[in-house]
Amino acid sequence: MLILAQYWRSTAVWLVIIGLAGFPAVAAEEVVETLAEQLRQGQLAEAERFLQQHLVADPEHAEARFALGVVHLFSAVERLGQDQYRYGAMGGTVRNLPVLRVPVPVNPDPEPVTYDQVRQLFANFQAGLSRAEAELAKVDLGSDVKLPIDLAAIRLDLNGDGQAAADERLLAVFAAVTQRRPVAALDSLPVNFDAGDVLWLRGYCHFLMGFCDLVLAYDHQPLFDHTGQLLYPRHRSTAAVTEPLDTAPRDGFERHVLDLIAAIHLMDFPLREPRRMESARQHFLTMIRTSRESWKLILAETDNDREWLPNPNQTGALGIPVTGPLIDGWHDVLVEMEDLLEGRKLVPFWRDYSGWFGSVAKIPEQGRGVNLKRFFSEPGDFDLVMMLQGTAALPYVEQGTLSRPETWRNLTRVFGGQFFGFAVWFN
Repeated sequence: MLILAQYWRSTAVWLVIIGLAGFPAVAAEEVVETLAEQLRQGQLAEAERFLQQHLVADPEHAEARFALGVVHLFSAVERLGQDQYRYGAMGGTVRNLPVLRVPVPVNPDPEPVTYDQVRQLFANFQAGLSRAEAELAKVDLGSDVKLPIDLAAIRLDLNGDGQAAADERLLAVFAAVTQRRPVAALDSLPVNFDAGDVLWLRGYCHFLMGFCDLVLAYDHQPLFDHTGQLLYPRHRSTAAVTEPLDTAPRDGFERHVLDLIAAIHLMDFPLREPRRMESARQHFLTMIRTSRESWKLILAETDNDREWLPNPNQTGALGIPVTGPLIDGWHDVLVEMEDLLEGRKLVPFWRDYSGWFGSVAKIPEQGRGVNLKRFFSEPGDFDLVMMLQGTAALPYVEQGTLSRPETWRNLTRVFGGQFFGFAVWFN
């Protein structure tokens, strides 16, 4: 029996060696060059296969593992874009609204879409993000990981035609969302992503997964039935009607205004998947934790090599200086956000202090406020109008320490009026 065991053990070793021979190790430089060309051509599926094969031969290659997580993330974004294009998401006049501006091209012949298909779209996006985050979590942060990527060269096939066109460059997508046209015109934006950026990217994955949980936690069927045309020109309603709402495809601003008014009226959402609310809270808390860990690594860096997020002694690829007070201010913001999500501080109950039609009452350090932790962990149906009026918030109102506007003003003053821009960048 001992001889037989030794035989099988040696056979297994040889089988592993033979299997790995089918995926010979590739030099690190070749991995970077091949990946760069595949991203330039928008060949995400080919990049995924290439990196997976390389990791079979060299599972400890931190850059390849990092790159695979990045490719998974790009694939999730690309699939979301293709799904939205297929259904003609946000076509017409509504695309001109700043909040709803998306980089997906207008589809001249969109497919019909149901509410369940839209829910599945968000579920698929979340699954893709989860896959990317899981791969990034495997990266050895103790190694000297460095992944060079030219952000200006990356292309995505957002309309699903099999071609990654010039207007589907990653920077063009960024410019469409932020209206920063000079950025889209850049021919090159090389960045050397490192260990701190692995955690930064994981934090973004958790933020987006938390957002998907918030969407999927509630049932929006009536809103979709009556105002789905705001986003999808051929939405299929389950509402039984004898006459269609619109008989002509004419795109009128007046229609959109009426639909938006109706949408506010219909923002009364039954809770459909309660567990997703606590899941969202945990994703947001993980985002805060990874942001702290990311900055710990960034502040310890001593090199200065095309940094995405630089410390005060480095020069970033974007050319925006990052000072010690900015980083300290961001950490203070993280503390305040975590205190709110953990229920250590409360959102002031607006009926006690609001001044929409008069003077604003000074918010004290202690008083009545909404416990966000309980809002997520003990969820109920959500009615926007009744929440603003206050009645729907009462189940979560309690006495405690309040998160005061003065605190937020002091925390964000260091950002010079550009807090949200830095928040998007810093994560």
